[in-house]
Amino acid sequence: MRHAVETEQLFQQVLDETPKAVKLQVEWSYDIADHIDSVLKRKNLTQKEFAKLVGTSEAAVSHWIGGGHNFTISTLAKISAALGEPIISVVH
Repeated sequence: MRHAVETEQLFQQVLDETPKAVKLQVEWSYDIADHIDSVLKRKNLTQKEFAKLVGTSEAAVSHWIGGGHNFTISTLAKISAALGEPIISVVH
């Protein structure tokens, strides 16, 4: 039990010391991954079919949907074009 409490305290300390920008990057990466996965399900597309549309490997798509990927603007544009709808939007 003591080990679990120490682990939790250490985890919280690391979380508290993580810069806000890093937290946002991770949050946004997972939000984008969830959105892509949702669109694929709605359109009844498999990861393999989607990979072919984007021009990448099924492994890359699996990595994207797994979360934590650092998407580039170029990759997001390719994904949006392949799906026929925007994956992200920019507030003006």
